[in-house]
Amino acid sequence: YIGVANVGLDENWLGNHLVLANLYGFARLAWNPNLTSRAIVEEWTRLTFGNDPLVVAAVSEIQLASWKTYESYTGPLGLQSLTDILGSHYGPAPESQERNGWGQWIRADHEGVGMDRTVATGTGFIGQYSTPVQEIYESLGDMPDDLILFFHHVPYTYRLHSGKSVIQTIYDLHYDGAEKAAEFVSQWSALRGRVDDARYGNVLAQLSYQAGHAIVWRDAIDDWFHRLSGIADAKGRVGNHPRRIEAESMELKGYIAVNVTPWEDASGGKAIECPPAADPCTAQFRFAGPAGRYEIDVQYFDENNGISKFRALVGSRLVDEWLADALLPATQPNGDSSTRRVIHGVMLRPGDELRIEGFPDGEQRAPLDYVELRRER
Repeated sequence: YIGVANVGLDENWLGNHLVLANLYGFARLAWNPNLTSRAIVEEWTRLTFGNDPLVVAAVSEIQLASWKTYESYTGPLGLQSLTDILGSHYGPAPESQERNGWGQWIRADHEGVGMDRTVATGTGFIGQYSTPVQEIYESLGDMPDDLILFFHHVPYTYRLHSGKSVIQTIYDLHYDGAEKAAEFVSQWSALRGRVDDARYGNVLAQLSYQAGHAIVWRDAIDDWFHRLSGIADAKGRVGNHPRRIEAESMELKGYIAVNVTPWEDASGGKAIECPPAADPCTAQFRFAGPAGRYEIDVQYFDENNGISKFRALVGSRLVDEWLADALLPATQPNGDSSTRRVIHGVMLRPGDELRIEGFPDGEQRAPLDYVELRRER
């Protein structure tokens, strides 16, 4: 057996308390290739977090769902991850897949998507498999849905075995994946007091970040395919965000609107930045919904070339403040740096003024994308 593991300098080796299950799993399969994924992850969880049955169940479910969840909100149906293949390999950048020596070749155009790797009409890649496997992958009728776009180029309207069209499946899976990533946060949150505070807080922060970044991926890839195909989402979600207030549409003081590259990495293709001379800047709007308790989601960009400060206020009442001090692989607003601040339990009344204040630092100009409001029970 041969494996490559990017073990680093973190105390937990891989920078994430849950990720070591993969390295452990590799070793266990080397000893016994008949072990199931569930058996391995339950064993690892007991060794790592103890024998509490609720912890074992929750951690195992998160682990076992994590691969398909990530695949769903990045590149399903054999599209692969659709990440920035020419740069950081981190955030979404579907255009980077094509017309270069490192592309993953999804061959997306106005009519369809997928790389033809068949023997009959494509690159012949399928011919490297044994004859029984070739027969499965060469035939569209036998082709599994979850690999179809790696092996075939098909119209967006092509019906999969599931009965859905390719384009609707792309839309749906990205929403499903983002929702599942949010569920991970709830599953882990239920373990408060059952896992030591240090590891509990660390994992919660990482899962919360993932849930926010999954939305960045969801919107970027779905918006990109929507523009390319011209086919609407049958469920009316893609490009339609009624609870979202775009930063560039707010009343701005000091902030200026800027285009984001690639365009799909920002809602509406734009963000706002605070020039150093305008420090601080404000973006504000009037709340027009019914009175109640709300979650306020602030989508902003956290570049690694400074540490901006943000403050969120309702009227003169400060409801949150934070620093953009994450270590993300970006020096400009894009899908690598886009992240989310979630503010819970804010009481709002019609006419309340919501204001975001941004204080730039270094070359990081307190960039904002949008604010989204969600009613809480």
